[in-house]
Amino acid sequence: MRKVLSTILCLAVVLAVAYYASAESAGDQLLSEVSATYDELFPVICDPAYDQIWLDNCAAVMGQDMAPIVTAMLQSACTGTIYGQEAIDAYGDGSNGAQFDCYFINGVSQFVFDGNTISGLDEKGEQVFSHVYTCAGEFSIAGMMDGYLYETADEDAGEFKYFLLMPDTPATTWHIEFRYGSDKDALAEYASGAYAYWLAAGIQADRTEDTINNVISLFCLENLDYTEHMEGALEQLKELGFMGQWTADLSAYGDMFAGVELSMTIDENGHGITLMNGEQTRDFEAYAVDNGEQGDGVGLYVAFDNAEQETEAAPYTMETNDKGQTVLTFYADDGVISWVKTNE
Repeated sequence: MRKVLSTILCLAVVLAVAYYASAESAGDQLLSEVSATYDELFPVICDPAYDQIWLDNCAAVMGQDMAPIVTAMLQSACTGTIYGQEAIDAYGDGSNGAQFDCYFINGVSQFVFDGNTISGLDEKGEQVFSHVYTCAGEFSIAGMMDGYLYETADEDAGEFKYFLLMPDTPATTWHIEFRYGSDKDALAEYASGAYAYWLAAGIQADRTEDTINNVISLFCLENLDYTEHMEGALEQLKELGFMGQWTADLSAYGDMFAGVELSMTIDENGHGITLMNGEQTRDFEAYAVDNGEQGDGVGLYVAFDNAEQETEAAPYTMETNDKGQTVLTFYADDGVISWVKTNE
């Protein structure tokens, strides 16, 4: 996610390294990677102070007019307040819609992951539980979400006997997702059992503003519909000047890319391809929104890769150079790349 430069360039050299590890050692590694203190995710990212981040990401893909509606729907989907039998009574099998409860339960306001020790604190900062856990192997929620199961040998653990951790980490998705409880079989259910429609989500207590921005963008872009361009989204892509033929400026990358020609075409339907020395390297759908001062050439670009079924985003600028050419520049975490429009 968000590795825009490397994906656009399609020039990264991938080194395949064979790594064999048991589920237990992989599970132990995951515990190490999530070691931190966590607050509930959704009260943080649904704070009105961050509304514009939600709106920008939704507007890029769904259009400015649809952005408030889509934002409300996305936020509502994970801010339910019931789970278990109460949720089953309300939602049934979920075929007619449901809300997931993604909050912490059983009196915990903050979790502390410290190696193999997991602890919980209440709203006053007092300890609710603390146990040492051992990875019991891979585990799945109804065959839909896969992670690792952890178990404590402490007999007094109660509803903290088992933990199920999804593979999300602060380094990869800027948040974590997990379940915990006393019934291992019920933890494996999705829309039935004591934990139906519940999956806790956490964000680091010492988070940065960039972390919040990234996790909101990730949540939006992974859950939007890319089956076709909405009329409003297609119109703003056209108005912003993205449609046309572009050639990448690779001069900043030195001799490594000498003799390489990278081009991109975005057609009137928002469909794009990239070509490297005349050979197609990527098939994608393009989206963009002006999220700065209107008309200032600053915005957010989104691309959905049709082969990988993955979405990427990056801030962009569009300006005119001293030769009168339109220059489109993407700014990603892994670098910057500029494209010059060639069909003007």
